[in-house]
Amino acid sequence: VVDFGKGEVPRVIADLSNKEKITPASFFGFGYNYSVPTDKWNITDLSADYVYVGARTIDFEIPGTLGVISDLDTWKANAQKDRHYPLIEAGDFIKTGEVHAALNFVEAEDTDVFNPAFLDALSDASRTVLLLKTQNTHRVAAMRRAFIELINTQCDIPVVICQTYANHTREEVQLYASTDTGALFVDGLGDGIWLRAPGLDLQGLNALSFGILQATRTRISKTEYISCPSCGRTLFDLQETTAKIRSRTSHLKGVKIGIMGCIVNGPGEMADADYGYVGTGPGKITLYKEKEVVKRNVPSAEAVDELIELIREHGDWIEPAEA
Repeated sequence: VVDFGKGEVPRVIADLSNKEKITPASFFGFGYNYSVPTDKWNITDLSADYVYVGARTIDFEIPGTLGVISDLDTWKANAQKDRHYPLIEAGDFIKTGEVHAALNFVEAEDTDVFNPAFLDALSDASRTVLLLKTQNTHRVAAMRRAFIELINTQCDIPVVICQTYANHTREEVQLYASTDTGALFVDGLGDGIWLRAPGLDLQGLNALSFGILQATRTRISKTEYISCPSCGRTLFDLQETTAKIRSRTSHLKGVKIGIMGCIVNGPGEMADADYGYVGTGPGKITLYKEKEVVKRNVPSAEAVDELIELIREHGDWIEPAEA
């Protein structure tokens, strides 16, 4: 299936189906910025791969890296459009099978996977992605059971994990979505993520989706920071220093930086970091390249610059793009 599964990173789906009218500005929330003067799309590292529009239509040129998913009847009326794909309900898929020559999306509950007729239709499909959701209170267990059924029946269709959270605060959605989907990705299950939460902004949901993939090490899209929780041994202002380092290095996609308050537990806690920044005395910082000490007792006033120079020396530095 096009760019799903088989070694590909998990894909992210955004949702614009509740928008009254979809315009180029609507895409800003999931990583696409349209420049009027240049008539071009600027694509960020947190750009969703597909957008679901439901029964809506798009009457302008979409970014070249984006696919559009629409309800089956809407897709039929726009089937000639490039990179537009149908969403087919499980019951309809049993009757119709695949309708798009390149890519189809089938939305189903976890319980549908145990329907022999639906499973047979999926097993016969070669150009279909399953959008798997659940109504079960125990989401992780229910979804994992559905995945195991697919594995046991040797149905290797790509699966997007779909989770909807209604009437929840931002903090609750962050917590529930991270546990409900993160556990599955850590298990090696899932080829994509689609989060829906009516009332929450699209930008926050998109960032959460990419954050879950980053945390589960299934899709790296930004710099990763490993920081200790701070204690009485911490030898500098951890929050201030972390913010300072982040402001200078947040564009280094895929680089892991450990920021540790003291030498006691710091090196162990940041063992898998690419670079380390560790307090070793009042006003003194020791810099690491992976597990090796590179510079000892650097004055804290110079330490961030020295860290950047260290990253540069090892070939991991790139200049930040101009705003």
